[in-house]
Amino acid sequence: MTTWKKIIYGAGDSGFSLTSTALALLYLDFLVSVVGLDPRLAGISIGLGRIWDAFNDLVIGTLSDRTRSRWGRRRPYLLFGALPFGVAFILMWVVPAMPSQTALLIYYTAMYILFDTFFTLVNVPYIALTPELAPGYDERTSLHSYRMAFSIGFGLLGAVAPLAIVDAIAGAGVSGPALHSAYMVMATLLGLASVLPVWLVFAVVRERPEFQDLPTPGLVDSFRMAASNKAFLIVAGVYLLTWMPIDLIQFVLVFLIRDYFRLDGGARDLIFLLLFGVGVLALPLWVWISHKLDKPRAYQLGMAFLAVVLLALSFMPPGRANLVFLLAALAGIGVSAAHAIPLAILPDVIDWDELRRAQRQEAAYYSVITLIQKLVGAVTITLTGTLLSASGYVANANLVDGLQPATALGTIRFLAGPLPAVFFVAGIILVSFYPITRARHARILSLLAKRRAQRAARLV
Repeated sequence: MTTWKKIIYGAGDSGFSLTSTALALLYLDFLVSVVGLDPRLAGISIGLGRIWDAFNDLVIGTLSDRTRSRWGRRRPYLLFGALPFGVAFILMWVVPAMPSQTALLIYYTAMYILFDTFFTLVNVPYIALTPELAPGYDERTSLHSYRMAFSIGFGLLGAVAPLAIVDAIAGAGVSGPALHSAYMVMATLLGLASVLPVWLVFAVVRERPEFQDLPTPGLVDSFRMAASNKAFLIVAGVYLLTWMPIDLIQFVLVFLIRDYFRLDGGARDLIFLLLFGVGVLALPLWVWISHKLDKPRAYQLGMAFLAVVLLALSFMPPGRANLVFLLAALAGIGVSAAHAIPLAILPDVIDWDELRRAQRQEAAYYSVITLIQKLVGAVTITLTGTLLSASGYVANANLVDGLQPATALGTIRFLAGPLPAVFFVAGIILVSFYPITRARHARILSLLAKRRAQRAARLV
């Protein structure tokens, strides 16, 4: 791919990262502190939405693999799904006049399900383009790094911009209708901004027509094929053990900064800037390390580093803001590895699968991975809300002295450091069993090229 096409494709991730980061970092706190939903119910609401999202990933992924149109297999979903995706995000931040906790639970669960449906309708076909756009072992890491540069960069925007917009409109410390209106303006700006990059990818990127000629399995066969692919099972496990703890950290980071470290909104924004900004700057480093070593070894190095940093952060006593800022910057280096490497490994598995079975199902494979990750993510957010509620966490508006109970602070620290570190160590161990080396992948591509040439000759 030319550099400018890599940039355009990478820019397509902007809206997905902008919205998903805002939800991951702020939505639980929004439901608890702004809407007034009980933490346990807020966790259940997001968890149910994620369970739905997990299953519709697989359905939409299989549908995308089987789609045949004049625009290709993936691009129709980018064209027609982008605007509903942006509108659904806006609806998530409406604060309805519902005094009942049950009614609020039903409303926000429904809105989360609606948003996740349209998110998946666009996102799964988008990421499934990666293997055919970049066929080479190292080229995929390069293309993925362009995508992750936009992902992390707009992740920073999704972390900082929402509350900055709300504060600019409503002012600090405001509550009630004025605050609710400010959230609506914020959501409208972010939602509409998320639509344009998707349409840009549709306009510029083209699919390779030879992949439309390959047969694709059905939904049940997709599960069966994935379950028989050892390399895929390892990649799925590594991805799961990477993004479960990343999700967990995102859920509790706002609570850690505000309730444990007792830092204000300015310090919070600086921490997000350091975390995401360094994450973007470190992407070329991980591309270089992956090229010098290989993807699994680079992953092990990055996750070990991130685990150590998170442990140091969770055991850091309050009152040392400068050290918190330093650790946030160092964490950005590890987060960059989590973005750059795991999904750069998956396309190699898809090539191996095509060699084994003469079938191509990129979206189905991506969907199976996200199915697993989102099911466990649903459990993670539900568990997070439940643990916060059980620990005695008090919504900020109801605090008398501004201090959370010691049990709540201990729970937040455990969720932000020791627990993620355990998952990262498990991922480090699992990836050591991954069987596709750079040399083996080169042989796979050579055999696939010969097979495709033979098939093209027969068609002529």
